Amino acid sequence: MKRMIIMVLLVLELVCLLWGCQPYTTNDCAGSPGPDEMSEQAAAQSKSESAKETRSAAVCMGSISHPVHRLVQLGFMEKADELAYQGHVLGLNEGSTQELYDTWLSGAQEYDIGGALCWVGDDSSYEFLKELHGMGVKIVVPHFPHSYQETKDFIDVNICHDVNETTIKVADYIGQTLREQGITSGSIGLTAIGCCVLHEDLTVFRDHMEANYPEYTILDTVYESAEVVEARNKVEGYIRANPDMVAGYGNTGGSVLSWSSAKELTGRDDILAVGYDYTKQNLDIVAEGGAVALVAQPLYEEGYMALELIDELLNGKIFNTNEALWYKKLDAPLVYPGGEGAHGVARYYDYFSRSEARFGTSSNY
Repeated sequence: MKRMIIMVLLVLELVCLLWGCQPYTTNDCAGSPGPDEMSEQAAAQSKSESAKETRSAAVCMGSISHPVHRLVQLGFMEKADELAYQGHVLGLNEGSTQELYDTWLSGAQEYDIGGALCWVGDDSSYEFLKELHGMGVKIVVPHFPHSYQETKDFIDVNICHDVNETTIKVADYIGQTLREQGITSGSIGLTAIGCCVLHEDLTVFRDHMEANYPEYTILDTVYESAEVVEARNKVEGYIRANPDMVAGYGNTGGSVLSWSSAKELTGRDDILAVGYDYTKQNLDIVAEGGAVALVAQPLYEEGYMALELIDELLNGKIFNTNEALWYKKLDAPLVYPGGEGAHGVARYYDYFSRSEARFGTSSNY
């Protein structure tokens, strides 16, 4: 009889083990799911983990094939790769603003976007952003500064470089370089495009130079054209009209080319010229000595940080409780011949190589 009882207990223990229960805990065995329930739970867990692993996020911008915009997209997509996100580029190369917004909205719905980098520069986009945010999409806006009080309810984070800080950096670079070269007087020219929103920085440049480098005269601003030849001709005339010019600063992406080509036409290679943006053409000009330096707006870095912040937002982090958290500031370094790291041309040539490898020259992706 004793042997019989032991055998029964062993059989019961074996049955419990086969059903996934601990031995001698019959209550746990009774409450454990059967095979069908376990299969359903496993499927649900797998689906949940899969959804988390394949979160979607998008870059929303116009002129998606523009080489500068490609750099923002590259940073975003490379960070998406790191975090196992499905990254998307939503936008148009041509079309109305409403068509662009419609493309963003339909893409956000089609790909179940959880977060978006929105390339928007002014308040005309706010109603659209409210609609997108109302769909549950986390929104990060890079590059363009926005008012915290006006937008904190529908822009979750704003990423920028401080234009005025960058301008002071440019002014100091020009002033110190001139002094190091023994140039103790002369005029400095300023150029911009009439439609450009960056006019305050030119006032900052002028004020800083007059306060800290009073030996140099800051000329009235000349407004270039977006058309290359016309822009070059305007800068050429500017230089010829001011034979004592020792330096020039332009706050647009075309200013490196317009200043370098005008210097060549006038035989004034001695003029120090600083412009904006690390396009391949501008990098070539700096590397060859046509311009002293250029401002490298943190385009790749804006895209990279945007996806990083989207991931934090989707994991529950909140940034809009105060402006210090909401506003993320990036540096815009000066790039010059012989510079290293963020100050050298090699880093930015590499960005372009990776961009071309990823996107090619087609806008269809």
